[in-house]
Amino acid sequence: MKVTVLQPGARHAYLQSRFLYRAGLLQRLYTDFAIADHAGARLLARLAPTAALRAKIRRRTVAEIPQRLIRQYPDAARQNRTGRPADWPISSKDLAQSDLYFTQYYSGGHGLRERARPGAKIVADVFTVPSTHRIVNAECERFPEWGERPWDDALNQQYESFTHDMLEDCDALFCPAQSVIEDIASHGEKYRAKCMLVPYGSSLTFPAKVHPESRRVLFAGTITLRKGPQYVKMAADLLADAGYTFVFAGNVSEAAANQLAGDNVELLGHVSKERMAAEYARADVFVLPSLAEGSAGVVLEAMSAGLPVVATRNAGVDFTDGEAGIYVPECDGEAIAHALETICGDRDRRESMSRAARLRAGAYDHSRWEECFVSSIRRVHEGARDLSGEK
Repeated sequence: MKVTVLQPGARHAYLQSRFLYRAGLLQRLYTDFAIADHAGARLLARLAPTAALRAKIRRRTVAEIPQRLIRQYPDAARQNRTGRPADWPISSKDLAQSDLYFTQYYSGGHGLRERARPGAKIVADVFTVPSTHRIVNAECERFPEWGERPWDDALNQQYESFTHDMLEDCDALFCPAQSVIEDIASHGEKYRAKCMLVPYGSSLTFPAKVHPESRRVLFAGTITLRKGPQYVKMAADLLADAGYTFVFAGNVSEAAANQLAGDNVELLGHVSKERMAAEYARADVFVLPSLAEGSAGVVLEAMSAGLPVVATRNAGVDFTDGEAGIYVPECDGEAIAHALETICGDRDRRESMSRAARLRAGAYDHSRWEECFVSSIRRVHEGARDLSGEK
């Protein structure tokens, strides 16, 4: 079996392609810009005139995979923003030899069925819930003071069409969390049979002993309405006199910063990986009441650091409610405040949750992701199409 990967951008540092290469399954990686990790690439990164360019080159450097298996398609990302995307320039050799095509949310999938050899399978990694645009627009309408622009009608229609084509045409839909499966099923119950649960992983590790500061609450990620910071701020206001500090780490607009301002709020902006690790170590609890995700890597990182988690199910990390953390309903600042009080107000319970979080995070390491991903690819090739593995 051979797999061709179609991937705009550098999502997950090309790990899925690397998993396939290690398994001897990678036919080719098509992406907008990537270079193999060799001496020339490292020299190019060192000679880049700006820090931003150096970072971009490093981000687009693919470990392990030789350059002969990488093909550049500079228009890959732009194609996702144009009506019905044009066919990706897949070589006749790859079309003839590929048994399966792995796409990112169906990027490159249009027209592929007609070009691929008979019997070839198409898989999409559904890295966010298909209802994202509706959720974002509803929050923009509810919180106009945050200054976010809703999706316009043309973009909504394009996204809906793209999603419909993905759900109809793909042989399998890889979903990082159960919440993604449920959202897909809301578009049509028949699509549930195509869904396969393939959770992402995290490679971050932390010392066994950290020194959390009591009632220090950490939120991490780009601060947009989709991730629920507006509801964390509601909780912060409810707990204004209870000794909590709410720390927001991530890029933040001026309008969002104005909305989050408060005596018990710290806005860190974008931080380095080293600073982020230090913030995980200082925090008492992690909060991410996201409304639309695939699977939020920051939740896995927080759990790896032993942080109890307060999150919505849409954050995309599955755990037993009340053990590694507490699930809260969407759009509910009061529920967030109550969950924080439940955890931080009972130190024995907080420590028990911390141990459970570390244990649960172990189920999401890269080795388990790799095993699940490769075995799921094989199942699709062999004819399995649903979560049960039945053919």
